[in-house]
Amino acid sequence: MKDIDPASLSPEELIALVRQLRQQLAERDHEIESLKRQLAGQPAPPAAAKPVRGTLPGEPEGSSPGSQEDLLAQLEKIYPEGR
Repeated sequence: MKDIDPASLSPEELIALVRQLRQQLAERDHEIESLKRQLAGQPAPPAAAKPVRGTLPGEPEGSSPGSQEDLLAQLEKIYPEGR
């Protein structure tokens, strides 16, 4: 979405924008709930079936690229005083 200056919009345009954003938010919430239900319905693969990955320098032990732990570790490196 392009940058919009709310001060330059008429009240009708603001109302339309809010409705559009609410609709997009509702669609995303629905998609997230659907994905959560799909994820909950799938059993976790056994440990032996998980692919073995090498670790990169500076990567925390036991984390896989793209995992929540990996992303948190990256954020900690970028924003060490974020807490």
